[in-house]
Amino acid sequence: MNIRRATLLLVAAVVPAIPLSTTTGAQGPHKAPADVIVHFGDPLNLAGAINQVVLPDEVTIHKDGTVTFVVNGPGHGIGIYPVSKETTRDDITAQLCPHDPVTNECTDPTFPNADHAIHDSKDRVIIVTGTNPPFARIDDPTERLFATSIQIGAVPTAFLPGTTATAVGTAVQYRFTATGRFLVMCVNRNHGLSNWMFGFVTVVGLGVDQP
Repeated sequence: MNIRRATLLLVAAVVPAIPLSTTTGAQGPHKAPADVIVHFGDPLNLAGAINQVVLPDEVTIHKDGTVTFVVNGPGHGIGIYPVSKETTRDDITAQLCPHDPVTNECTDPTFPNADHAIHDSKDRVIIVTGTNPPFARIDDPTERLFATSIQIGAVPTAFLPGTTATAVGTAVQYRFTATGRFLVMCVNRNHGLSNWMFGFVTVVGLGVDQP
């Protein structure tokens, strides 16, 4: 798949409360919409592991459409990576920290700080996390389309100014200019690796039905 770098439209300040699923510009009940809103963190639970979710965790838009990520809760950072179109949530969670079936909590406290290579369904490496230290956040730029709140290089205390955490209420609108499937993951190591804070954006051709 020939992936072109998508275009960041806007990093905005505080936004009002927004429903969990909002679409505009749809071409019919089964056609992919132009724009959607995704909550990066549960807006009703702003602290702890319960906040570390992407809602909804699966959206479809058409090419040149946008996703607006509304940030809820502290410490989040958004990373977007292309993956194969067959990649599922189970494919990714199988490579993240195992969860207790009763408590749904990570069973290995050393997991988020270890080095991991995350693959898509075709066994292609999409993210190499490195260890912490020196990488306090997931910061693999190899095929990454976009990221907020990332570490600069391998210096643990060097972050983009003001972005050690993405402020609650920030809205980041991102335009996808190529079709394909994209993993959206929190670059906070504990959120992404331990608590499975990720989702997917599927981008289809204009007027194509949703999967």
